[in-house]
Amino acid sequence: MDHSAQQPKNQPNRRTVLRALGMGAATAGAAPLIAACGGGLKGSGSSSGDVIKIGYVSPRTGAYAAFAESDEYILKQARAAFAKGIKYDGKTYKVQILDRDTGSDPQQAATIANELISQQGVDLMLVTSTPETVHPVANKCESEGVPCISTIEPWQSYFFGRGGTPQKTFTYTYHFFDGIEHVVAGESDIWRMFDTNKKVGVLWPNDADGGAFRDKKTGFRAQAGAKDFTFVDPGAYEDGTKDFSSIIARFKKEDVQILAGVPTPPDFATFWTQAAQQGFKPKVVTIAKAILFESSVASLPNGLGDGLCTESWWLPQFPFSSSLTGQTSQQLADDYGKSAQAKGRRWNQALGFNHALFEIADNVLRHANPKDKKAVANRIGKTSLDTVIGRVDWTAGGAANPVKNVAAIPVVSTQWVKGSGGAYDLKIVGNTLIPEAKIDMKAREL
Repeated sequence: MDHSAQQPKNQPNRRTVLRALGMGAATAGAAPLIAACGGGLKGSGSSSGDVIKIGYVSPRTGAYAAFAESDEYILKQARAAFAKGIKYDGKTYKVQILDRDTGSDPQQAATIANELISQQGVDLMLVTSTPETVHPVANKCESEGVPCISTIEPWQSYFFGRGGTPQKTFTYTYHFFDGIEHVVAGESDIWRMFDTNKKVGVLWPNDADGGAFRDKKTGFRAQAGAKDFTFVDPGAYEDGTKDFSSIIARFKKEDVQILAGVPTPPDFATFWTQAAQQGFKPKVVTIAKAILFESSVASLPNGLGDGLCTESWWLPQFPFSSSLTGQTSQQLADDYGKSAQAKGRRWNQALGFNHALFEIADNVLRHANPKDKKAVANRIGKTSLDTVIGRVDWTAGGAANPVKNVAAIPVVSTQWVKGSGGAYDLKIVGNTLIPEAKIDMKAREL
């Protein structure tokens, strides 16, 4: 259901909390824009045909493969949902989904985007998971005038990292995900649950996410939740670093009792293994990106994943339902786990958000001429929709809509707990930003 005018019963709680974050738009720290903001060069007109082509781009292999583990299942769902076509203005269009794997490689992502736009003539692009995949695709769509919806990247690195400013926004590319303000709020809630010296050691790499987190005006330390804490920043390290000894030594010398950061899964595995070997054991660890998924946590040796904390954007426990399939969050997770496409894997957080991409696509294409790219892009910016991840709203304004192209999605605070069978479960330990999500347990010290 479209909710441009309708408010759900639980939404005021989420918006009230979002506004309480007091997040204002900022302009500093923007990297040069790869593709021009503001207007499409080639795709502003209409295209003919009875088939709607939707591109779906994700990193199904490579360093970020965990983000796309559920792709096969989601794509099967989406194709079944679109099997009867999409009807607009009395005409029914067939729907074709063209899915592509970037291999977690930015250059490959750019090549794929060019192929889908120039050769396949997609009407709408969906792209997910980390700047390495999202940026090349979104930039190509913006320059070519192709509407694009993206997710699973902090909105600051998406928007400012692509050269956007509050005055210079995008025309064709839209994003929904949490922001650094949500990460800080979720993680600092956990920090305050423990008696520490309030010294936070940070792992901020030399990449788009690390740069966004380190930015002095819009990054981690600039957020309200970071106040009253002292940060120990050993400097940007390169992705793929094999020896973290100097960083670990710095943290030990500074008596760091809280660890935070936004490393890649392989880099955190290297760091955390070496930290255990070298006797660095903080009281609480809150890591973004690297430990979002059970597969990454379970791969850590000697049970080192037990007790690690992270902010979480989607869980089966959430009280939301899909506008595309009608499944509750729990039903979506359970059905995935039982499916042949899961191949024995359990749900992960990306399942909800990548599913939501198709919910939004379905809603947008039923409310705008699917063959008019400018109309489709404009419709994205007018969308407010209840989904399996909660409300996605580009119309709300305030902290829920920090800049034109972003719908900000809040998070809960969570902790990984190793069960008796060896599997890891993600438990909610804090719900300040999503109060309708029930707390599962009290956070425990490492």
